[in-house]
Amino acid sequence: MMTQNKGNSQRQIRTSILCLICACTVLLSGCSKAANETTQVTPTPTTEATAPAATNSATEQPNTSSGTNTEGLPAGVSVKRVIKEVALKDGYHKKIELLTDGGKRVTITDATQKIVLQQIEYDGKITTSNGKQVTVKVEGGGEQSITIPDHVVIEDEDMLGLMPGVDIEWTVNAEGQIESVELED
Repeated sequence: MMTQNKGNSQRQIRTSILCLICACTVLLSGCSKAANETTQVTPTPTTEATAPAATNSATEQPNTSSGTNTEGLPAGVSVKRVIKEVALKDGYHKKIELLTDGGKRVTITDATQKIVLQQIEYDGKITTSNGKQVTVKVEGGGEQSITIPDHVVIEDEDMLGLMPGVDIEWTVNAEGQIESVELED
């Protein structure tokens, strides 16, 4: 009777381990497939001669037309380089460009290359503030003075306020208007 119980418990342990291995394999294969679909890098068609596109999933690519695409950018600001280009679902395309003022321009286009969304994201640290007028040291850029419009709600979960030393993120739309502001510790 003891050997029969011992055999049953060993069989149960082996079955449990096999089920655990199968479950992990299924989970891991599903995760890697989704990651490959969303991080696929595609070459950008240009009229200039370019080097062949890399076949790996590198997220940084040199921008061959640096500074020439200034549509929707503030005066005196140009594109330093393309940080990332990603093919999204249904023919949509996302492009993130680093700007000379430290901002990141995010452009999403549809399958016909029509711009669906274009905005500039900034990160920095508040150096001075006077009400809703704030001077910010932008990461990777210089100082910028911004005035936060009254209709924009400032996301401030930690109740930090517009104080010097507080990290700030803000988004500017294609018309140059601030759309969102977030404060972080």
